[in-house]
Amino acid sequence: MQPCLLLLARHGHTSGNGDNAARPMSGWTDTPLDALGRQQAEALGRRLADGPPLDAVIASPLSRAVDTARIAAGPWGPVRLHDGLREIGCGEVDGAPIGEVKARHAALWEANLRQDDDDFRWPGGESYRELRARCLAAVRSIAAARPGQRVLVVTHAGVIGQILGEMHGVPPARWEPFRPGNASLTSVSWQGDRGALLRFDDRDHLSESTRPPGG
Repeated sequence: MQPCLLLLARHGHTSGNGDNAARPMSGWTDTPLDALGRQQAEALGRRLADGPPLDAVIASPLSRAVDTARIAAGPWGPVRLHDGLREIGCGEVDGAPIGEVKARHAALWEANLRQDDDDFRWPGGESYRELRARCLAAVRSIAAARPGQRVLVVTHAGVIGQILGEMHGVPPARWEPFRPGNASLTSVSWQGDRGALLRFDDRDHLSESTRPPGG
């Protein structure tokens, strides 16, 4: 069986990204692309148009990923949705302002930042261990169904981080080492249960005007 080439793209910028304390916890909360995010998706589309054709386009069902995929995919649609590609579920704090979560759940916030508990979860949410299992099941099913194909997968930072973490022996709780930027491309050759990283967090298609402050 030939490997499947997965082009893992993180969605474009939203109000949930950045350093503003009022931004929401964007797990399953459906924060849409903002103007910058749409510009980034268009830049990603131009990058993809310069490369070989895509055989399939698959996205998380959250609108920030779906809209990025639809803008970037151009003539290679339709965009198919895969629920396993959602960001981590943050339970009761999903959608709450970051500043409020820090104030009301200070101990949990610090525990999350330590990145040492694979079973960490926000109240009513999904653990990092559960997230990894879901992400791996999704990517394995996508690759198994498309051997030898080139597939654009538009998803979230947490999902991409878990896939690469598994490939490099990084525990599920370590969400920071493989955190890609908005509208970046990460290329993985996937065969069977395993993948090989070809390129990580490629943002060469983003100009200065489409890079957020500090990004």
